Amino acid sequence: MRLSRALKADQETITRFTTALGSGSVALSTSKLPRPDFFILAHTFIKEYIEAGFFKKEEVLIRILDEGGFPPDSGPIGSIHSDQKKSMDAAASMLNAARQWEAGDTVARSETGWATSEFTSTMRQHLERLKSLVLPLIEQTISIDEEHNVSEQINNLVFEGGLQNGAEKYIKLIEQLEEKLSDWK
Repeated sequence: MRLSRALKADQETITRFTTALGSGSVALSTSKLPRPDFFILAHTFIKEYIEAGFFKKEEVLIRILDEGGFPPDSGPIGSIHSDQKKSMDAAASMLNAARQWEAGDTVARSETGWATSEFTSTMRQHLERLKSLVLPLIEQTISIDEEHNVSEQINNLVFEGGLQNGAEKYIKLIEQLEEKLSDWK
């Protein structure tokens, strides 16, 4: 239960972000108004908040699972690593396609939409898997005292990137994306 609470704010922020990004992907397929800068800006959130921040928190969970005897290449550890890799690959594809689109490649516009959809789908599945499978498994594996210690580790984890000063920068970034979305309606 404490682990779920320790990750709840991040999961809610990421869910809000994936909703905005997913809406951008839908707008891309139904309107001429979306621009590549939306997807390039979104990649900043992915790189700094998700990859450099949230995935580091997940490393704490992976360590617990590893110490609990779970195999590193399958089961919950394999799933976490697979989801992380798939989302990072999709994010890189989205950024590359958006940059090509920005440079005038009209085909890259649809590639941006595909990669964006792939990223949002993967991230939604990943968050659900964490919430419904991984966290309950960990909570069954460790004692309440260990759970408390792990929750504190996660809460105290300081990142090398922009998360050192909190999530405000990233909330504002999401708000910028949401504002761009409202301009496209």
